[in-house]
Amino acid sequence: MKLNSFKIFVVLVLMISGTVQAQANDVEVKGSPKHKNFFTLKTNKDLVGAKVEVFYSNGELLTSQKLLKKKMIIDFADARFGTYTIRLTKGDSAKEYQFTKK
Repeated sequence: MKLNSFKIFVVLVLMISGTVQAQANDVEVKGSPKHKNFFTLKTNKDLVGAKVEVFYSNGELLTSQKLLKKKMIIDFADARFGTYTIRLTKGDSAKEYQFTKK
C-alpha cells in the first residue's frame, strides 16, 4: 500500500512541475538554419492580443502590431544587417528578445 501511495505522489509531483514549467515558459523563440532570416515566436493563448514591436539597435521603432495568433513569424530578409530587439508587451508584462541579421 505504501508503494502505491508513493507512486501516486511521484506522478502528481511530475505533473505539477510540468505545469509550472509550461507556465514559466510562455514564449518559445525559434531560429532555423534553413530560414536564417526568420524570427519565430510561439506563445500560449494568454498572450494573444499582445503588442509586438521591432526596434533596430539604435532604438528606432521599425514596426508595431498586435499578436493575432499564438504563432508569429517575423521575416528579416529585406531588413538591413544588425541587431534587432523584439518586444512583446501585454498589460504590465514585457519580454524582449534579440535577433541579429548577419
